[in-house]
Amino acid sequence: MSNKLLKAAYFSYKAQKAEAVANLDVLFKNSVGIGEHTDLLTEVKKWTESLSQAEENIQSLKNNFDENGTLITGEN
Repeated sequence: MSNKLLKAAYFSYKAQKAEAVANLDVLFKNSVGIGEHTDLLTEVKKWTESLSQAEENIQSLKNNFDENGTLITGEN
């Protein structure tokens, strides 16, 4: 990936995905360590949406732009 802006966006979404996966892992495996006032289901849904959004955004970049940031779909 040679386009710096495209690369920054891609890695931003990869970081978002990693954060969501880490939080979901904690929620699913170590929920007893989380404060007793936390609504666990709301947290799971929040991080699942973040994970899904990151994955969708990564795929959108891959589907529409080459490594130079040039539009590949032919649509403007």
